[in-house]
Amino acid sequence: MIRVIRSFLCLVCFIIFGGGALGLGGIVFPIVLLMHHNQKTRRKILSRSIHGSWKFFVWLMSVMRLISVKCDEIKRLGDISGHIIVANHPSLIDVVILISLIPNCVCVVKKSLFHNLFIKKVIRHIYLSNDMSAEEFIARAGDFLDAGYNIVVFPEGTRTIEGRKIHMHRGFAYLHIKTKKPILPIHIENTPRILGKNQKWYDIGSKTSIYTLRLKNEIMYKIPENQTIRDAAISITKLASNAMFAP
Repeated sequence: MIRVIRSFLCLVCFIIFGGGALGLGGIVFPIVLLMHHNQKTRRKILSRSIHGSWKFFVWLMSVMRLISVKCDEIKRLGDISGHIIVANHPSLIDVVILISLIPNCVCVVKKSLFHNLFIKKVIRHIYLSNDMSAEEFIARAGDFLDAGYNIVVFPEGTRTIEGRKIHMHRGFAYLHIKTKKPILPIHIENTPRILGKNQKWYDIGSKTSIYTLRLKNEIMYKIPENQTIRDAAISITKLASNAMFAP
């Protein structure tokens, strides 16, 4: 019975999330775009709107005891600026949790989400698609970083599959090399596991899932004179991987 009630509460949360996204994309964002023609002002308002609405969503799931978010350095997360944030990706709502904690944030998302009925109008103005060319990604992400925004990247490209070898894409490493902005690795753990790859979204068990965020040491990589850009990117990716998944 408890599982049924929790599944129902999860459904309620996602309905509210979808409704909120439609409201932002269909009402709030068009008004912002009409009232503000300055690109910097638009970005700031849109980013803060997403941050606030997703913070409410995480709060709602926490109040319903579906999840609980723990991070010993929440204040540090709220204060960072111009960082490349790389994190593992155990569940569906990892990005929502991160952005709920980080006010000025831009995320790299799957191309398919730009066609999602509920959030396409929300993300197209402020987020980056993962199918753009390397040059375009670095140029656009670099602009955001220079403006003080943080870029959230899940280098695995999809949710983590337990037991499968981790493979990380190197786009964030090339971005670091080009922009010289610090990398902040974050390890996300949710126990018991919910909303994972191949798990039904409504099957969230009978216990509160504890999301624990651990911030690791920042990475600033200086390329040795005898190292190629490609080899440097490989080294940076290994450093970030080791940081994220180290005990």
